[in-house]
Amino acid sequence: MGRLLAFILGGAALALYGPHLFLPAETLASYTKWWIDTLGADWYAKIFTYGPGIFAGLGLVLIAVRGRD
Repeated sequence: MGRLLAFILGGAALALYGPHLFLPAETLASYTKWWIDTLGADWYAKIFTYGPGIFAGLGLVLIAVRGRD
C-alpha cells in the first residue's frame, strides 16, 4: 500500500510540475489563467509553488520506509 501511495504522490507531483516544463509559452499562459480563475491567485501560488515538492518528497519518504521492511 505504501508503494502505491508513493507512486500516486509522485504522479501528482509530475501532473502539477510537468505542464510548466513542456507547454509552449502561449499555451502555458492560458493553462495558468484557467487555474488562477478556478482556484484563485492565492491558492494557485500555494499549490503550484509548494505542491510538487511536497508530493514528491512524501513519495520518496514512503518508498524509503516501505523499502526497509
